[in-house]
Amino acid sequence: MIKKITNIFALVILCFGYQSKAQLTSTNLPIVMISYSGTISTTQIQGTMSIIDNLSGINTPSDIPKFSGMIGISLRGNASYPKSSYSIETWSTPNVSLDTSLLNMPSENDWVLLSSYEDRSLVRNVLAFNLHDKMGRYASRQKYCEVLVNNQYMGIYTFGEKIKRDSLRVDIANLTNLDNSGINLTGGYIVKIDGGGTGWTSAFAPPFATTQQVKFEYYYPDAGDITPTQQAYIKSYVDSFEIAMNAANFQDTTIGWRKFGAVNSFADFMIMQEMSRNNEAYRRNTYLYKDKGTKLRPGPLWSFELAFKNTADCNSSVDTGWCHNLGGICGTETKLAPFWWNKLHADTSFMDEVKCRYTDYRKTGNILDTTKIFITLDSVYTYLNANGALNRNFTKWPIWGVPLVNEPTPMATNYTQELSNLKNYIKTRLNWLDNQWLSSSTKCFPLRVDNYDVSSLIQVFPNPSTDKVNIQFLSSKIGTHRITLQSMDGRVLHQTNTILLNNVLDISQFPKGIYILTISSEKGKTSKKLIKE
Repeated sequence: MIKKITNIFALVILCFGYQSKAQLTSTNLPIVMISYSGTISTTQIQGTMSIIDNLSGINTPSDIPKFSGMIGISLRGNASYPKSSYSIETWSTPNVSLDTSLLNMPSENDWVLLSSYEDRSLVRNVLAFNLHDKMGRYASRQKYCEVLVNNQYMGIYTFGEKIKRDSLRVDIANLTNLDNSGINLTGGYIVKIDGGGTGWTSAFAPPFATTQQVKFEYYYPDAGDITPTQQAYIKSYVDSFEIAMNAANFQDTTIGWRKFGAVNSFADFMIMQEMSRNNEAYRRNTYLYKDKGTKLRPGPLWSFELAFKNTADCNSSVDTGWCHNLGGICGTETKLAPFWWNKLHADTSFMDEVKCRYTDYRKTGNILDTTKIFITLDSVYTYLNANGALNRNFTKWPIWGVPLVNEPTPMATNYTQELSNLKNYIKTRLNWLDNQWLSSSTKCFPLRVDNYDVSSLIQVFPNPSTDKVNIQFLSSKIGTHRITLQSMDGRVLHQTNTILLNNVLDISQFPKGIYILTISSEKGKTSKKLIKE
Protein backbone atom coordinates (compact mmCIF):
# COMPACT_ATOMS: atom_id res chain seq x y z
CA MET A 1 0.00 0.00 0.00
CA ILE A 2 1.25 3.46 -0.92
CA LYS A 3 2.47 5.71 1.89
CA LYS A 4 2.84 3.09 4.54
CA ILE A 5 6.11 2.22 6.29
CA THR A 6 6.48 -1.50 5.75
CA ASN A 7 9.67 -2.17 7.69
CA ILE A 8 8.67 -2.16 11.38
CA PHE A 9 12.25 -2.54 12.58
CA ALA A 10 13.22 0.49 10.52
CA LEU A 11 10.37 2.47 12.05
CA VAL A 12 11.62 1.64 15.53
CA ILE A 13 15.08 2.90 14.56
CA LEU A 14 13.59 6.10 13.18
CA CYS A 15 11.61 6.79 16.34
CA PHE A 16 14.20 5.79 18.94
CA GLY A 17 17.55 5.47 17.23
CA TYR A 18 19.66 8.12 15.56
CA GLN A 19 17.54 11.23 15.66
CA SER A 20 19.37 12.94 18.51
CA LYS A 21 22.59 13.04 16.49
CA ALA A 22 21.30 15.76 14.13
CA GLN A 23 22.11 19.21 15.50
CA LEU A 24 21.54 22.52 13.73
CA THR A 25 24.15 25.14 14.58
CA SER A 26 24.62 26.99 11.27
CA THR A 27 23.07 26.70 7.81
CA ASN A 28 22.85 28.50 4.47
CA LEU A 29 19.11 27.70 4.38
CA PRO A 30 16.50 29.85 6.12
CA ILE A 31 15.51 28.50 9.55
CA VAL A 32 11.84 28.09 10.47
CA MET A 33 11.19 27.62 14.19
CA ILE A 34 7.76 26.43 15.34
CA SER A 35 6.50 26.24 18.92
CA TYR A 36 3.16 25.05 20.29
CA SER A 37 1.74 23.48 23.45
CA GLY A 38 -0.36 20.36 23.68
CA THR A 39 -1.01 17.72 21.05
CA ILE A 40 -1.07 18.69 17.39
CA SER A 41 -3.54 17.10 14.96
CA THR A 42 -5.46 17.96 11.81
CA THR A 43 -7.43 20.44 13.94
CA GLN A 44 -5.78 23.87 14.04
CA ILE A 45 -4.19 24.98 17.32
CA GLN A 46 -2.36 28.15 18.33
CA GLY A 47 1.42 28.38 18.14
CA THR A 48 4.26 30.72 17.26
CA MET A 49 6.65 30.84 14.32
CA SER A 50 9.97 32.59 13.75
CA ILE A 51 11.88 32.73 10.47
CA ILE A 52 15.60 33.50 10.33
CA ASP A 53 16.82 34.50 6.87
CA ASN A 54 19.88 36.74 7.01
CA LEU A 55 21.13 38.69 3.99
CA SER A 56 24.55 37.14 4.59
CA GLY A 57 23.15 33.72 3.69
CA ILE A 58 24.36 32.21 6.98
CA ASN A 59 21.73 31.53 9.64
CA THR A 60 21.92 30.24 13.21
CA PRO A 61 19.01 29.49 15.58
CA SER A 62 20.10 32.30 17.94
CA ASP A 63 19.95 35.03 15.25
CA ILE A 64 17.31 37.75 15.30
CA PRO A 65 14.30 36.53 13.24
CA LYS A 66 13.14 38.38 10.17
CA PHE A 67 9.61 37.31 11.13
CA SER A 68 8.19 36.28 14.49
CA GLY A 69 4.51 35.96 15.25
CA MET A 70 1.43 34.00 16.20
CA ILE A 71 0.17 31.19 13.96
CA GLY A 72 -2.52 28.59 13.70
CA ILE A 73 -0.96 25.23 12.91
CA SER A 74 -2.26 21.76 12.04
CA LEU A 75 -0.99 18.53 10.54
CA ARG A 76 -1.47 17.89 6.84
CA GLY A 77 -0.86 14.90 4.59
CA ASN A 78 0.07 11.48 5.97
CA ALA A 79 -0.10 11.82 9.76
CA SER A 80 1.62 8.45 10.25
CA TYR A 81 4.94 9.77 9.01
CA PRO A 82 7.34 10.74 11.79
CA LYS A 83 8.46 13.76 9.77
CA SER A 84 5.17 15.66 9.68
CA SER A 85 3.96 18.24 7.20
CA TYR A 86 2.02 21.25 8.46
CA SER A 87 -0.59 23.81 7.42
CA ILE A 88 0.16 27.25 8.85
CA GLU A 89 -1.94 30.39 9.08
CA THR A 90 -0.31 33.62 10.21
CA TRP A 91 -2.41 35.42 12.86
CA SER A 92 -2.49 38.92 14.33
CA THR A 93 -4.54 37.71 17.31
CA PRO A 94 -5.99 34.23 17.96
CA ASN A 95 -8.01 33.07 14.94
CA VAL A 96 -7.60 36.41 13.12
CA SER A 97 -5.58 35.95 9.93
CA LEU A 98 -2.68 38.27 9.10
CA ASP A 99 -1.35 38.73 5.57
CA THR A 100 2.43 39.00 5.60
CA SER A 101 5.32 38.42 3.19
CA LEU A 102 7.51 35.49 4.22
CA LEU A 103 10.81 34.42 2.61
CA ASN A 104 10.29 37.08 -0.09
CA MET A 105 7.03 35.50 -1.25
CA PRO A 106 3.93 37.63 -1.89
CA SER A 107 1.94 38.56 1.19
CA GLU A 108 -0.68 36.05 2.32
CA ASN A 109 -1.80 34.23 5.48
CA ASP A 110 -2.08 30.58 4.37
CA TRP A 111 1.14 28.58 4.08
CA VAL A 112 2.45 25.02 4.09
CA LEU A 113 5.54 23.31 5.48
CA LEU A 114 6.08 20.21 3.35
CA SER A 115 8.35 17.46 4.65
CA SER A 116 8.57 15.41 1.39
CA TYR A 117 9.48 12.57 3.77
CA GLU A 118 8.94 9.81 1.20
CA ASP A 119 10.94 11.70 -1.44
CA ARG A 120 14.61 11.24 -0.57
CA SER A 121 15.64 13.60 -3.37
CA LEU A 122 13.61 16.37 -1.67
CA VAL A 123 13.15 17.87 -5.13
CA ARG A 124 10.25 16.16 -6.90
CA ASN A 125 7.61 18.73 -5.93
CA VAL A 126 9.98 21.64 -6.49
CA LEU A 127 10.96 20.38 -9.94
CA ALA A 128 7.39 19.77 -11.11
CA PHE A 129 6.19 23.16 -9.86
CA ASN A 130 9.18 24.87 -11.46
CA LEU A 131 8.58 23.28 -14.86
CA HIS A 132 4.87 24.07 -14.86
CA ASP A 133 5.62 27.67 -13.82
CA LYS A 134 7.94 28.01 -16.81
CA MET A 135 5.05 26.90 -19.04
CA GLY A 136 3.26 30.05 -17.88
CA ARG A 137 1.06 28.23 -15.34
CA TYR A 138 0.82 29.29 -11.72
CA ALA A 139 2.61 26.86 -9.39
CA SER A 140 3.04 27.09 -5.64
CA ARG A 141 6.22 28.98 -4.71
CA GLN A 142 8.34 26.84 -2.40
CA LYS A 143 11.53 27.78 -0.50
CA TYR A 144 13.89 25.27 1.12
CA CYS A 145 14.46 25.69 4.84
CA GLU A 146 15.52 23.78 7.93
CA VAL A 147 12.91 23.37 10.63
CA LEU A 148 12.91 23.23 14.42
CA VAL A 149 9.68 22.20 16.17
CA ASN A 150 9.59 22.84 19.92
CA ASN A 151 13.40 23.13 19.77
CA GLN A 152 13.74 19.71 18.13
CA TYR A 153 15.51 19.53 14.76
CA MET A 154 13.13 18.16 12.10
CA GLY A 155 15.20 18.37 8.92
CA ILE A 156 14.88 19.97 5.47
CA TYR A 157 11.43 21.18 4.44
CA THR A 158 9.96 23.47 1.83
CA PHE A 159 8.00 26.44 3.09
CA GLY A 160 5.55 27.78 0.58
CA GLU A 161 2.15 28.70 -0.73
CA LYS A 162 -1.01 26.77 -0.05
CA ILE A 163 -3.24 26.53 -3.12
CA LYS A 164 -5.58 29.46 -2.71
CA ARG A 165 -7.47 32.10 -4.67
CA ASP A 166 -5.33 35.22 -4.68
CA SER A 167 -4.17 37.72 -7.29
CA LEU A 168 -0.63 36.29 -7.00
CA ARG A 169 -1.66 32.65 -6.53
CA VAL A 170 -4.66 31.21 -8.39
CA ASP A 171 -5.60 34.48 -10.06
CA ILE A 172 -9.38 34.21 -10.37
CA ALA A 173 -12.20 36.49 -9.27
CA ASN A 174 -13.00 36.89 -5.59
CA LEU A 175 -16.44 35.25 -5.46
CA THR A 176 -18.66 36.57 -2.65
CA ASN A 177 -22.02 35.35 -1.41
CA LEU A 178 -23.62 38.23 -3.33
CA ASP A 179 -22.37 36.97 -6.72
CA ASN A 180 -25.34 34.84 -7.69
CA SER A 181 -26.30 36.03 -11.16
CA GLY A 182 -24.97 37.23 -14.48
CA ILE A 183 -21.26 37.32 -15.30
CA ASN A 184 -20.34 37.52 -11.61
CA LEU A 185 -21.73 34.02 -11.03
CA THR A 186 -19.34 32.51 -13.59
CA GLY A 187 -16.14 32.80 -11.54
CA GLY A 188 -13.96 32.22 -9.79
CA TYR A 189 -14.11 28.63 -8.64
CA ILE A 190 -11.62 25.96 -7.62
CA VAL A 191 -12.72 22.34 -7.39
CA LYS A 192 -10.70 19.34 -6.33
CA ILE A 193 -10.77 15.70 -7.37
CA ASP A 194 -9.84 13.54 -4.40
CA GLY A 195 -13.06 12.30 -2.85
CA GLY A 196 -12.97 14.32 0.38
CA GLY A 197 -15.10 17.21 1.53
CA THR A 198 -18.47 18.49 0.35
CA GLY A 199 -19.22 18.35 -3.36
CA TRP A 200 -20.80 16.06 -5.90
CA THR A 201 -20.21 12.79 -7.76
CA SER A 202 -19.61 12.66 -11.50
CA ALA A 203 -22.32 11.03 -13.57
CA PHE A 204 -19.58 9.24 -15.53
CA ALA A 205 -17.66 6.32 -14.07
CA PRO A 206 -13.90 6.30 -14.68
CA PRO A 207 -12.43 3.77 -17.14
CA PHE A 208 -11.72 0.33 -15.60
CA ALA A 209 -14.12 1.07 -12.72
CA THR A 210 -16.14 -1.56 -10.92
CA THR A 211 -17.64 0.54 -8.14
CA GLN A 212 -15.23 3.49 -8.23
CA GLN A 213 -16.57 6.99 -8.84
CA VAL A 214 -15.04 10.40 -9.47
CA LYS A 215 -15.91 12.92 -6.76
CA PHE A 216 -15.55 16.69 -6.95
CA GLU A 217 -15.04 18.85 -3.86
CA TYR A 218 -15.94 22.54 -3.51
CA TYR A 219 -12.52 23.97 -2.71
CA TYR A 220 -13.09 27.68 -3.39
CA PRO A 221 -15.42 28.99 -2.24
CA ASP A 222 -15.40 26.21 0.32
CA ALA A 223 -18.48 24.37 1.53
CA GLY A 224 -18.97 26.86 4.35
CA ASP A 225 -19.03 29.91 2.05
CA ILE A 226 -20.33 28.83 -1.35
CA THR A 227 -23.99 29.64 -1.95
CA PRO A 228 -26.50 27.08 -3.30
CA THR A 229 -26.70 29.06 -6.56
CA GLN A 230 -22.92 28.97 -6.93
CA GLN A 231 -22.85 25.25 -6.13
CA ALA A 232 -25.41 24.63 -8.84
CA TYR A 233 -23.52 26.77 -11.38
CA ILE A 234 -20.10 25.15 -11.06
CA LYS A 235 -21.59 21.65 -10.91
CA SER A 236 -23.64 22.38 -14.02
CA TYR A 237 -20.59 23.78 -15.83
CA VAL A 238 -18.42 20.73 -15.03
CA ASP A 239 -21.35 18.45 -15.94
CA SER A 240 -21.61 20.23 -19.31
CA PHE A 241 -17.88 19.76 -19.86
CA GLU A 242 -18.18 16.04 -19.13
CA ILE A 243 -21.31 15.60 -21.27
CA ALA A 244 -19.57 17.32 -24.18
CA MET A 245 -16.46 15.19 -23.64
CA ASN A 246 -18.56 12.01 -23.64
CA ALA A 247 -20.53 12.90 -26.77
CA ALA A 248 -19.87 11.38 -30.17
CA ASN A 249 -18.91 14.82 -31.50
CA PHE A 250 -16.54 15.55 -28.58
CA GLN A 251 -13.78 16.56 -31.02
CA ASP A 252 -15.89 19.27 -32.64
CA THR A 253 -14.09 22.54 -32.03
CA THR A 254 -17.34 24.50 -31.65
CA ILE A 255 -19.78 22.31 -29.73
CA GLY A 256 -17.41 19.67 -28.31
CA TRP A 257 -15.45 19.76 -25.05
CA ARG A 258 -13.47 22.83 -26.19
CA LYS A 259 -16.58 24.92 -25.59
CA PHE A 260 -15.98 24.36 -21.88
CA GLY A 261 -12.29 23.47 -21.49
CA ALA A 262 -9.13 25.48 -22.25
CA VAL A 263 -7.01 23.49 -24.72
CA ASN A 264 -3.51 24.69 -23.85
CA SER A 265 -4.02 24.30 -20.10
CA PHE A 266 -5.15 20.70 -20.56
CA ALA A 267 -2.18 20.06 -22.86
CA ASP A 268 0.42 21.41 -20.42
CA PHE A 269 -1.21 19.58 -17.50
CA MET A 270 -1.07 16.30 -19.43
CA ILE A 271 2.56 16.86 -20.41
CA MET A 272 3.60 17.41 -16.78
CA GLN A 273 1.70 14.42 -15.40
CA GLU A 274 2.96 12.09 -18.11
CA MET A 275 6.60 13.18 -18.19
CA SER A 276 6.77 12.60 -14.42
CA ARG A 277 4.56 9.46 -14.60
CA ASN A 278 2.88 10.65 -11.43
CA ASN A 279 1.22 7.81 -9.54
CA GLU A 280 -1.49 10.26 -8.38
CA ALA A 281 -2.01 11.82 -11.82
CA TYR A 282 -5.54 12.99 -12.63
CA ARG A 283 -7.10 11.13 -9.66
CA ARG A 284 -5.67 12.50 -6.40
CA ASN A 285 -4.76 16.05 -5.39
CA THR A 286 -6.10 17.20 -8.75
CA TYR A 287 -7.37 20.78 -8.92
CA LEU A 288 -9.39 22.58 -11.58
CA TYR A 289 -10.32 26.24 -11.67
CA LYS A 290 -12.63 28.52 -13.60
CA ASP A 291 -12.46 32.29 -13.69
CA LYS A 292 -15.21 34.75 -14.51
CA GLY A 293 -16.29 34.42 -18.15
CA THR A 294 -13.57 31.86 -18.97
CA LYS A 295 -13.25 28.12 -19.49
CA LEU A 296 -12.32 25.29 -17.13
CA ARG A 297 -8.59 24.72 -16.57
CA PRO A 298 -6.72 21.95 -14.73
CA GLY A 299 -4.26 22.99 -12.04
CA PRO A 300 -2.37 24.09 -10.13
CA LEU A 301 -0.13 21.06 -9.77
CA TRP A 302 0.16 19.45 -6.36
CA SER A 303 1.74 16.37 -4.76
CA PHE A 304 4.55 14.88 -6.84
CA GLU A 305 6.24 12.87 -4.07
CA LEU A 306 5.19 9.65 -5.83
CA ALA A 307 6.18 10.85 -9.30
CA PHE A 308 9.45 10.48 -11.21
CA LYS A 309 9.81 6.75 -10.42
CA ASN A 310 9.50 6.92 -6.64
CA THR A 311 7.03 4.04 -6.26
CA ALA A 312 6.57 0.74 -8.07
CA ASP A 313 2.84 0.65 -7.31
CA CYS A 314 0.65 0.17 -10.39
CA ASN A 315 3.70 0.07 -12.70
CA SER A 316 4.53 3.70 -11.84
CA SER A 317 8.25 2.93 -11.98
CA VAL A 318 8.04 1.72 -15.60
CA ASP A 319 9.43 4.18 -18.12
CA THR A 320 6.68 3.46 -20.66
CA GLY A 321 2.88 3.73 -20.68
CA TRP A 322 0.31 6.35 -19.73
CA CYS A 323 -0.80 7.54 -16.30
CA HIS A 324 -4.48 7.65 -17.20
CA ASN A 325 -4.42 3.86 -17.78
CA LEU A 326 -3.46 3.13 -14.15
CA GLY A 327 -6.87 1.52 -13.55
CA GLY A 328 -6.11 -1.14 -16.13
CA ILE A 329 -3.16 -2.25 -14.01
CA CYS A 330 -4.59 -1.58 -10.54
CA GLY A 331 -8.33 -2.00 -10.90
CA THR A 332 -8.78 -2.18 -7.13
CA GLU A 333 -7.48 1.36 -6.56
CA THR A 334 -10.18 3.35 -4.79
CA LYS A 335 -9.62 6.43 -6.96
CA LEU A 336 -9.23 6.31 -10.72
CA ALA A 337 -8.70 8.99 -13.36
CA PRO A 338 -11.77 10.59 -14.99
CA PHE A 339 -12.61 9.39 -18.48
CA TRP A 340 -11.59 12.73 -20.02
CA TRP A 341 -7.94 11.81 -20.39
CA ASN A 342 -8.68 8.66 -22.41
CA LYS A 343 -10.91 10.73 -24.68
CA LEU A 344 -8.31 13.45 -25.05
CA HIS A 345 -5.78 10.85 -26.21
CA ALA A 346 -8.30 9.97 -28.93
CA ASP A 347 -8.79 13.61 -29.97
CA THR A 348 -6.51 13.94 -32.99
CA SER A 349 -6.49 17.73 -33.05
CA PHE A 350 -5.83 18.00 -29.33
CA MET A 351 -2.99 15.50 -29.47
CA ASP A 352 -1.48 17.46 -32.38
CA GLU A 353 -1.46 20.46 -30.03
CA VAL A 354 0.15 18.38 -27.25
CA LYS A 355 2.82 17.19 -29.67
CA CYS A 356 3.56 20.69 -30.92
CA ARG A 357 3.91 22.04 -27.40
CA TYR A 358 5.99 19.08 -26.25
CA THR A 359 8.25 19.39 -29.30
CA ASP A 360 8.87 23.04 -28.52
CA TYR A 361 9.51 22.37 -24.83
CA ARG A 362 12.09 19.73 -25.75
CA LYS A 363 14.20 22.06 -27.88
CA THR A 364 17.71 22.84 -26.68
CA GLY A 365 17.55 25.38 -23.88
CA ASN A 366 13.77 25.14 -23.50
CA ILE A 367 11.70 23.93 -20.56
CA LEU A 368 12.05 20.16 -21.01
CA ASP A 369 15.61 20.13 -22.32
CA THR A 370 17.18 17.27 -20.36
CA THR A 371 20.42 19.18 -19.83
CA LYS A 372 18.54 22.18 -18.45
CA ILE A 373 16.56 19.98 -16.04
CA PHE A 374 19.77 18.34 -14.84
CA ILE A 375 21.32 21.75 -14.19
CA THR A 376 18.33 22.55 -11.96
CA LEU A 377 18.74 19.28 -10.05
CA ASP A 378 22.47 19.83 -9.60
CA SER A 379 21.88 23.36 -8.33
CA VAL A 380 19.47 22.05 -5.69
CA TYR A 381 22.04 19.49 -4.58
CA THR A 382 24.73 22.18 -4.34
CA TYR A 383 22.45 24.43 -2.32
CA LEU A 384 21.30 21.73 0.12
CA ASN A 385 24.78 20.32 0.52
CA ALA A 386 26.69 23.58 0.97
CA ASN A 387 26.48 23.76 4.75
CA GLY A 388 25.61 20.21 5.77
CA ALA A 389 21.80 20.37 5.53
CA LEU A 390 21.54 17.09 3.62
CA ASN A 391 23.69 15.28 6.14
CA ARG A 392 21.65 16.68 9.04
CA ASN A 393 18.37 15.69 7.41
CA PHE A 394 19.37 12.10 6.80
CA THR A 395 21.06 11.79 10.17
CA LYS A 396 17.71 12.78 11.67
CA TRP A 397 15.87 10.48 9.29
CA PRO A 398 18.13 7.51 8.33
CA ILE A 399 15.80 6.14 5.66
CA TRP A 400 18.28 5.12 2.98
CA GLY A 401 17.33 1.55 2.07
CA VAL A 402 14.18 1.66 4.22
CA PRO A 403 10.99 0.86 2.23
CA LEU A 404 8.33 3.55 2.65
CA VAL A 405 6.17 3.66 -0.49
CA ASN A 406 7.06 0.45 -2.33
CA GLU A 407 10.08 2.07 -3.95
CA PRO A 408 11.56 0.38 -7.02
CA THR A 409 14.63 -1.68 -6.27
CA PRO A 410 17.54 -1.54 -5.91
CA MET A 411 16.97 1.48 -3.69
CA ALA A 412 19.53 4.26 -3.43
CA THR A 413 21.86 4.10 -0.45
CA ASN A 414 22.82 7.79 -0.47
CA TYR A 415 21.79 11.12 -1.99
CA THR A 416 24.21 10.90 -4.92
CA GLN A 417 22.66 7.61 -6.01
CA GLU A 418 19.15 9.00 -5.51
CA LEU A 419 19.89 11.98 -7.73
CA SER A 420 21.47 9.73 -10.33
CA ASN A 421 18.42 7.44 -10.33
CA LEU A 422 16.15 10.47 -10.76
CA LYS A 423 18.19 11.76 -13.71
CA ASN A 424 18.22 8.34 -15.36
CA TYR A 425 14.45 8.11 -15.07
CA ILE A 426 13.90 11.59 -16.53
CA LYS A 427 16.19 10.80 -19.44
CA THR A 428 14.57 7.45 -20.29
CA ARG A 429 11.01 8.72 -19.77
CA LEU A 430 11.58 11.72 -22.03
CA ASN A 431 13.19 9.47 -24.63
CA TRP A 432 10.06 7.30 -24.62
CA LEU A 433 7.81 10.36 -24.86
CA ASP A 434 9.95 11.63 -27.74
CA ASN A 435 8.94 8.52 -29.67
CA GLN A 436 5.27 9.24 -28.93
CA TRP A 437 5.07 13.01 -29.13
CA LEU A 438 7.94 14.61 -31.05
CA SER A 439 6.40 16.19 -34.13
CA SER A 440 7.85 17.27 -37.44
CA SER A 441 4.52 18.65 -38.61
CA THR A 442 4.66 21.97 -40.42
CA LYS A 443 1.50 22.89 -38.48
CA CYS A 444 3.73 23.47 -35.47
CA PHE A 445 5.79 26.18 -37.17
CA PRO A 446 6.03 29.05 -36.88
CA LEU A 447 5.18 28.51 -33.25
CA ARG A 448 2.45 30.62 -31.69
CA VAL A 449 3.29 32.75 -28.70
CA ASP A 450 1.24 30.46 -26.44
CA ASN A 451 3.60 27.61 -27.34
CA TYR A 452 6.34 29.45 -25.49
CA ASP A 453 7.26 30.02 -21.89
CA VAL A 454 5.76 33.53 -21.68
CA SER A 455 8.51 34.70 -19.33
CA SER A 456 11.09 34.05 -22.05
CA LEU A 457 9.45 36.73 -24.21
CA ILE A 458 9.95 39.50 -21.66
CA GLN A 459 13.09 41.32 -20.54
CA VAL A 460 13.10 43.45 -17.38
CA PHE A 461 16.19 45.60 -16.73
CA PRO A 462 17.98 46.92 -14.81
CA ASN A 463 16.99 44.78 -11.87
CA PRO A 464 17.83 45.87 -9.17
CA SER A 465 17.04 49.47 -10.07
CA THR A 466 16.99 52.83 -8.32
CA ASP A 467 14.53 54.75 -10.51
CA LYS A 468 13.43 53.44 -13.91
CA VAL A 469 12.89 49.90 -15.17
CA ASN A 470 12.70 48.91 -18.84
CA ILE A 471 10.11 46.27 -19.76
CA GLN A 472 10.67 44.95 -23.26
CA PHE A 473 8.58 42.38 -25.15
CA LEU A 474 10.46 40.28 -27.68
CA SER A 475 7.45 39.45 -29.84
CA SER A 476 4.55 41.57 -31.08
CA LYS A 477 2.38 38.44 -31.10
CA ILE A 478 1.98 38.68 -27.34
CA GLY A 479 -0.72 41.27 -28.07
CA THR A 480 -2.31 43.61 -25.54
CA HIS A 481 -0.75 43.12 -22.13
CA ARG A 482 -1.27 44.39 -18.62
CA ILE A 483 1.67 45.50 -16.48
CA THR A 484 1.01 45.39 -12.74
CA LEU A 485 3.38 46.35 -9.93
CA GLN A 486 2.48 45.17 -6.43
CA SER A 487 4.07 45.51 -3.03
CA MET A 488 4.86 42.35 -1.09
CA ASP A 489 1.71 42.90 0.98
CA GLY A 490 -0.39 42.67 -2.19
CA ARG A 491 -1.17 46.39 -2.74
CA VAL A 492 -1.40 47.41 -6.42
CA LEU A 493 1.00 50.33 -6.92
CA HIS A 494 0.82 50.65 -10.69
CA GLN A 495 -1.27 49.06 -13.42
CA THR A 496 -1.53 49.80 -17.11
CA ASN A 497 -2.74 48.10 -20.30
CA THR A 498 -0.58 48.61 -23.37
CA ILE A 499 0.36 47.21 -26.76
CA LEU A 500 3.82 48.84 -26.72
CA LEU A 501 6.81 46.52 -26.97
CA ASN A 502 9.09 48.92 -25.07
CA ASN A 503 7.86 50.28 -21.74
CA VAL A 504 9.48 52.29 -18.97
CA LEU A 505 8.25 51.96 -15.38
CA ASP A 506 9.19 54.75 -12.97
CA ILE A 507 9.73 53.33 -9.46
CA SER A 508 11.65 56.30 -8.06
CA GLN A 509 8.79 57.30 -5.77
CA PHE A 510 8.60 53.89 -4.08
CA PRO A 511 10.61 52.88 -0.97
CA LYS A 512 13.55 50.51 -1.23
CA GLY A 513 12.50 46.88 -1.12
CA ILE A 514 11.15 43.96 -3.11
CA TYR A 515 8.13 44.24 -5.43
CA ILE A 516 6.20 41.85 -7.68
CA LEU A 517 5.99 42.76 -11.37
CA THR A 518 3.28 40.82 -13.23
CA ILE A 519 2.75 40.85 -16.99
CA SER A 520 -0.53 39.35 -18.20
CA SER A 521 -1.97 38.78 -21.66
CA GLU A 522 -4.33 36.33 -23.31
CA LYS A 523 -1.20 34.28 -24.10
CA GLY A 524 -0.29 33.76 -20.46
CA LYS A 525 1.01 35.43 -17.35
CA THR A 526 4.36 35.69 -15.63
CA SER A 527 5.52 37.33 -12.41
CA LYS A 528 9.01 38.55 -11.64
CA LYS A 529 10.63 39.84 -8.47
CA LEU A 530 11.71 43.48 -8.86
CA ILE A 531 14.21 45.01 -6.42
CA LYS A 532 14.28 48.76 -5.71
CA GLU A 533 17.63 49.87 -4.27
